[in-house]
Amino acid sequence: MENTANIHYTALTSNYSFTLFKELSSSVEGNVFASTYSIQFLLLLLAFGSKSKTNDQLKSVLHLSKDKPPNYENIKAITTKIEIPGYLTVANGIFSDKAFSLSTDYTKNTQKYLNSEVRSVDFSSNPTSGELEINKWVNNKTNGKISGIFKPGDIDKDTVLVLASAVHFQNVWKQQFTETKKSSFCLSATKHIDITMMHQTGHFNYYKDNHNKFSAVEIPYKVGGFEMLIILPDKMDAVKDLENGFLKNAKNYAYLLSNMTIHNVELDIPKFKFESDLNLEKTMEKLGCTDMFSSRADFSELSKSAPGKLRVSSIKHKAFVDVNEDGTEAAAVTGANVVNYNLEYVLTNIKTVKFHACHPFLFIIKKEKDIIFMGRLSNPNA
Repeated sequence: MENTANIHYTALTSNYSFTLFKELSSSVEGNVFASTYSIQFLLLLLAFGSKSKTNDQLKSVLHLSKDKPPNYENIKAITTKIEIPGYLTVANGIFSDKAFSLSTDYTKNTQKYLNSEVRSVDFSSNPTSGELEINKWVNNKTNGKISGIFKPGDIDKDTVLVLASAVHFQNVWKQQFTETKKSSFCLSATKHIDITMMHQTGHFNYYKDNHNKFSAVEIPYKVGGFEMLIILPDKMDAVKDLENGFLKNAKNYAYLLSNMTIHNVELDIPKFKFESDLNLEKTMEKLGCTDMFSSRADFSELSKSAPGKLRVSSIKHKAFVDVNEDGTEAAAVTGANVVNYNLEYVLTNIKTVKFHACHPFLFIIKKEKDIIFMGRLSNPNA
């Protein structure tokens, strides 16, 4: 039974990921990187703590059925399947002001099944210490890779409910890039910059979409079945068109994955490293979650002392990506259990194609079909 639940979950969450990322990317210029997976668990935390219209709006964004109670066991099975300590670390937390007594059941369930934390913090009389506590918590959870998620002044004495989401991923490529070269990257038709391009030729899943005008390649990581999928528009200034077209419907994603086949790919991708620091309140409002920020918020499952008073003050998400010859945010890993990615086929008549990512593109880090991160690379040097 769990298998069908997982398949159902994957289809729904790729819909949710596309909807969320499309909204996010339209409001952010330049490079953007987010873990739709991590944000989803943060929103699930809220959905399980809410009732009435607040709950309906959250479930609608998450593409969840409005009538069914939360299936904690199924969610636990999914996180167990996807997260691998040392490779993918997700930290989600809800911090509420001490004025509200938190529900014991809610706190217990979120820790047990969602690997998340719900904490009581003294925002009203000491907002600075609350801010420090959350930043320290995120720093610990992400092995020191993500710090300072809240800036001084983000949290004040009127703050009542804060959501923090941080995620860290590190892995090495199954087949490392042995060659780098100086190359040109087109920021726009008239503006080009010098970058470091990584090169290798090998067998990769590839697909050319003539209808949506892009090509895509899937680069496997060594451990845990993770892959990076790069979606490169044919034209150098068409990444916005790709977001407006391809991201409109997650069926495009399913279609792409089922049509990729092994090619001999001459692969050039830029080295890049950047951090995205996102406020999600506006994005959530645009997606229809308006009640949770207002006096109409109903978080009575989270706290019995809360109806109408406990509302979301801010949602912060921080994600960091570093793509280099060895892998993504690669660190020396000892004694790792290496999982075979797939059997190497003996291929005859295999096509050779060039995949030269020398202008802005979209990228997804995924495990099988499950999307963990989505990003847009506009400038590798930014």
